[in-house]
Amino acid sequence: MHAITNFKEVAKRSSAFTLAVALLGGVIASAVPSTAFADALNPLTERTLRLTSSSPGFSYLDGSGNSPGNPNASGGNFAPPGSGPNGRQTGESFSFKVSTDSSASGTDEALKAFTFQYCTTAAGFCSAPGDNAGDDNPQGGHTPDRGDDTTTTSDLNLQYTTPAQNTDFDIYVGGVLVGAGWTMAVSNVEDGTGEWTGKNNFITLTNASSTIKPASLTEIEIVFKASLTNYITNPGSGAFFVKINDYNDDTTLDDTTNVDGGVTVANVMTDSIQIQTKVLETMSFSVGTVNPDTVDPTILNGGGAIHGPCDPIETNEDINLGSAAAEFSLSPSYAYDGHSYWRLSSNSSGGATVYYSGATLSNTVGDNINAIGTTAAVSHPGMEQFGLAYDATPDTLHGAMSTLITNDAALPVDNRAGYKIPELAPLAAMTGYTTGLGDINADGTVNGSGSTVGSDAEFAFDSNSLTSAVPFADFTTDVVQCSTGKMRYLANISPNTPAGVYTTKLNYLAAPQY
Repeated sequence: MHAITNFKEVAKRSSAFTLAVALLGGVIASAVPSTAFADALNPLTERTLRLTSSSPGFSYLDGSGNSPGNPNASGGNFAPPGSGPNGRQTGESFSFKVSTDSSASGTDEALKAFTFQYCTTAAGFCSAPGDNAGDDNPQGGHTPDRGDDTTTTSDLNLQYTTPAQNTDFDIYVGGVLVGAGWTMAVSNVEDGTGEWTGKNNFITLTNASSTIKPASLTEIEIVFKASLTNYITNPGSGAFFVKINDYNDDTTLDDTTNVDGGVTVANVMTDSIQIQTKVLETMSFSVGTVNPDTVDPTILNGGGAIHGPCDPIETNEDINLGSAAAEFSLSPSYAYDGHSYWRLSSNSSGGATVYYSGATLSNTVGDNINAIGTTAAVSHPGMEQFGLAYDATPDTLHGAMSTLITNDAALPVDNRAGYKIPELAPLAAMTGYTTGLGDINADGTVNGSGSTVGSDAEFAFDSNSLTSAVPFADFTTDVVQCSTGKMRYLANISPNTPAGVYTTKLNYLAAPQY
């Protein structure tokens, strides 16, 4: 009898101890403090909360003071909803693993509800996070005085007026996106005698027909997204805690339907670090008659080093049009061509335009070789013509430069970084100047240098460019990394073109757009 009595006493003490532990666990992990208690034996595990922004709610402007409601001149800003600098319009992602094995349970044991309650403490009564001045207490009583500077204060607020699944929130079970059927509601659930904000601090997700029956340790991720109209506003300062619970009922959310939960995740508001500097306007524009990528690099830049990916064109010599055997004179029976180059780099975000300016070939007494005009034309030996166009014929690169492209791993990084084959892109030639590649003679023969047999090349030249520069190529949407224009010139004469020495001087101009 004595032994039995002792056993009963021990049993009573054990029961009382178990009850005390259970009650303690319930107080610590309550999701809705007035009703629901934690399932202390089956908590949610491996919990994380990821914020799209840890900036306080009053911090939502970009570095230039623009906001989603007041964008910059181009219609954008650097702090859109859901971005790091925007603490007013944030999104959040919760992930956790369930302890209870619901996979073998009946249909009624499917998870049909999730709740998330934001509080200033991890246990006990719940006051919503925030530090605005003059908040109203929905139940009357104490009205907190948490500061008076609206530029440095903010309350947490769940601003979801018309949330839609897979638009404003997503649910993943075991990494798989859950189908439609879930609804989201936000409300204010604060209690006790603490300081209240009166703002929405409680999220409820429900689905009466849910079939989510996860096995133990299955990960569930719930993502609340941010948009201009549906978002979460961060509190102004300090730490906050979110109490998470899941339920097997969509209407009765208390300890009788609680499956797992009664646990919290924490996060802290931090100020954004604002960094400011300036990038000044830059442009490199060079003109010459030799593409440096075709020349032995040891004779350029002082010798001994392969030049960079967009080094300026430095060699500029006279272009002699005509037969070398006849002192570079023209003949009415043949056409002759010549080449020059320009190279442009600019950090102008609006791109740049390259213009040409000059007159047609003329002699000292005022005789001119007729300019082709603004309409492109093919070469006609025996007819006076002077024109120019973009020649897309690729140059034969020097072996050292070819190696940069075909075997760049064999060269030091500093020598090959960013190297690209010279081309006009991203600029594009204007109409009338695009087809400088091809045969320049109507009879199929080729004279001069740098020509390739193929379709007939076409040229144009606007004689008004002498007093009003004419656009030759442009790009208007971004910076110009390195554009190389290979210019081809055509000169033809007729049998009665007056004798003389004919010259002209052309000027190329680059105009970035900032």
